[in-house]
Amino acid sequence: WVSVRLKDKPLLEPLAAAVDAAGGGSATNGEAQPSGEVQDIFAALDAIEDPKIFDKSQCVPAEKRDAMIHKLWSVADADTDALRAAYDPLIDAAVYDGNISFWLWRRALPLLSDDAERARRKNLFGLLVDNQSGLYVHKRAGASMNEVGLDGPADGNPSGIVIFLFGWGGGSRADMDDITAFYRKLHPKAVVVRLTCTLQGSFGQRCMVAFGIRAASKTWALAAQDSKPQLLVHLFSNGGFHTWTEMLRSWEVLRSRQEPHPSLAGPLPGMADVLQGVILDSACNANIELEPCIRSQLQGMAAFLCFVAASDHDGTDAGKKAAENNGRRTMLQVLGALSPIRAHLLTAPAETIKGLSRANAKAVHELEPPVPMQFIYSRDDNIISYEGIEEYIDEVVARPNRKGHDKPQSLVFDKSKHVFHKDMHKDAYTKCMESFASSVLIGT
Repeated sequence: WVSVRLKDKPLLEPLAAAVDAAGGGSATNGEAQPSGEVQDIFAALDAIEDPKIFDKSQCVPAEKRDAMIHKLWSVADADTDALRAAYDPLIDAAVYDGNISFWLWRRALPLLSDDAERARRKNLFGLLVDNQSGLYVHKRAGASMNEVGLDGPADGNPSGIVIFLFGWGGGSRADMDDITAFYRKLHPKAVVVRLTCTLQGSFGQRCMVAFGIRAASKTWALAAQDSKPQLLVHLFSNGGFHTWTEMLRSWEVLRSRQEPHPSLAGPLPGMADVLQGVILDSACNANIELEPCIRSQLQGMAAFLCFVAASDHDGTDAGKKAAENNGRRTMLQVLGALSPIRAHLLTAPAETIKGLSRANAKAVHELEPPVPMQFIYSRDDNIISYEGIEEYIDEVVARPNRKGHDKPQSLVFDKSKHVFHKDMHKDAYTKCMESFASSVLIGT
């Protein structure tokens, strides 16, 4: 986990509202308004420049962390105001220390299986689930970055090719190791940036996008003068699509500034000048229904809680094996029909749940240049339906800026698994990636 230190800066509203309020993000001179919430991306670039962002010493000391968690557990469950008062400092601490959620859930795991204890701590359990799922309303909600990765050429001399990988909800940086290795083999001089999924529209998401933009800017500045700046995007599920949406918005705001941010190596080129292609794996669906949204939340939380449970051991082989079994049981508890997390999520308004997962297709239709596109999906996906993806493809084809351009390509499987086509159909997936990347990237 990587956390951003926000100091005492207040979190700002989503950039979309700021751009709308600024009249589409332009002033009379064609430059993005430098005031109000539009500065969010500038604040994000400032935040990731803080050397403490990757400093593990910023983690909350174990003794202090445990005392905070103990205080939360000591509050009477019926006193919801006191619960929030004890819980909010932990959320504040999580801005500096992304491991806080891990230790909170390490303490809370028995609530999944102990019906009586969960009933006694119903409100506490609800707070934990709401915060993990993005439902909890707090001034610092989503303020932390999730995992990011930057993989450059071994000799430090990039070719000018930058590849963005945008992960899915619940996925980790390691889940994209195989895709990173593929692109590294295909083009050893490329720079590969991995951004995992975080809360849509949050400052943490904007900081991750800023990380990617800064990496691209510096890569192109380091590349040979005769190399062409090129960008390839490979995204997974609606979570990756959320990151791409924020990337397009933030990129446009930064590009429209006459003076580049000091973190960048110079003026940012237009997205249309560098984007070569987009690969969409299991994405996207702008009209996702409630049940797939719940299922997506559960799968993301199941992976995380399985890890929490499986890491609780004494280091012996027997202890590790017992912990692994406990991790599997925890995953089944989260995903099962009687899942207490499912039951709690279903108490939230349906539109609120759907809003966390829904893709903002309209924004991407407006901002994405008309480049080659490759869709990879399956007809039995139980999270992002193939009907939703094909509806989006039809909308892409109908964009005014794509008139005269080739239609997107599609690789469709009858049976597969959401975002894991790369594992279940490795040969076909790899051939598709290689063919597409080779056709759009100069020098591949």
